[in-house]
Amino acid sequence: MSEDKVVAPRDENKCLTLLPLSRIKSIMKQCPDISAISQESLFVITRATELFIELMTREAYDVLEERGKAEVEYKDLAGVVEKYECLMFLADILPQKITVKEYYRLLQEAREG
Repeated sequence: MSEDKVVAPRDENKCLTLLPLSRIKSIMKQCPDISAISQESLFVITRATELFIELMTREAYDVLEERGKAEVEYKDLAGVVEKYECLMFLADILPQKITVKEYYRLLQEAREG
C-alpha cells in the first residue's frame, strides 16, 4: 500500500439503523403474506419502526414531565395513544387501565342504555 493513499478510520458508532435488521426480518417473515423481503424494504421498515418508537417515547416523556415523574410507565404510553387520533389503531394494544369496579359500572351503563 502506498503512503499517499489515505484510508479513513472505521467509525464503529456510526450505523444506519439502531434495531438489528436480522431481528426485523425474522419478525416480518412471521407474516404468511410475505414471501420475499428485499434489503431496501427491510431498511425502510426498520427505520420507520425506529422513528415510530422515537415518537412514542418522546410523547410519553412529555406526559411524564407534566406529571413530574422520572420513569415512563404503561399509563404514559396509553395516554399518548388516547391523546392522538392517528395512534388509535393501538387502542386495543395499549388501552387505559380501569378498575374492576369501573368496568362493572361501564357494563351496567351499557346494559341500561
